[in-house]
Amino acid sequence: MGEILYLENYKTETHVVVNATTKKMPQTERQRVEAIRDNIEELLNMVAGLRRDPESVALAASRFGIMRMFQMHGRAHTMAFVDRCIETAEIAEDILGT
Repeated sequence: MGEILYLENYKTETHVVVNATTKKMPQTERQRVEAIRDNIEELLNMVAGLRRDPESVALAASRFGIMRMFQMHGRAHTMAFVDRCIETAEIAEDILGT
């Protein structure tokens, strides 16, 4: 399958710019993060189309993202994020009636 990853060897420091008073991300930082998100989604959609295997691309991207978030933020934060993503997808399905 794959090699064993020792996550303690990959821990990184993260820094998110947040206003100490309002606890919110400045508009410019939010736009930067949204642009990264949109670009990554476009790239993943392109690869899924080229490979004709959207499931494998989704699994690989999810694995990378979840493992990296766990390394940076820990289990609770990562699980909460994944749960919010699923809730958002469920809401979108309800709205679209699919």
